[in-house]
Amino acid sequence: MTAYLKRLQTKPQKEAQEQIEQIELFLSQYPHLDEKKVSSLLWDARKKANLQEQNTWTFIMISPTQNDKIVDWLDQNSSQPRKAVRLWLKLFKAININTGQIMLTRQEIAQEMDMLPRNVSTIMSELESVGAIIKEKEGRGVIYYMNPLVGTHLPHEVRTKAQESAPKLKLLEGGKI
Repeated sequence: MTAYLKRLQTKPQKEAQEQIEQIELFLSQYPHLDEKKVSSLLWDARKKANLQEQNTWTFIMISPTQNDKIVDWLDQNSSQPRKAVRLWLKLFKAININTGQIMLTRQEIAQEMDMLPRNVSTIMSELESVGAIIKEKEGRGVIYYMNPLVGTHLPHEVRTKAQESAPKLKLLEGGKI
């Protein structure tokens, strides 16, 4: 028998959750829609309804070895090692488990960490340089994704495919690139 943990919700939260589920069901009828954009819209709707944490726990599979290498590298090589390690840890709280997208903007990360947005960009570029995150340009902005070789929630078949196409971590033993 499988056990599920269910969070208690207020009546407005339950109603908002039901509306979001109806939207999700409606959008699922259109398979041609971009899955990442749909997932992003649903994330935003949950955030606005104060439902960021869904009804069940979400688990991210993390490679302990890869994560350890990234933390060591940040500690030894980042321009701001302490903030870089803290930022790295915060990214795991903001992953959209359906897409691997990090759902915080640069400004949101900066505000949450009490640092300048340009410093966030510097640290995110450091993380990208070693392959810990994947950065995609979208218009004038940037979208960040967790490298599925480091942390993912994707099911086995999708995870395998994503990991095969993901950039390899550029970290070698001893914390050097």
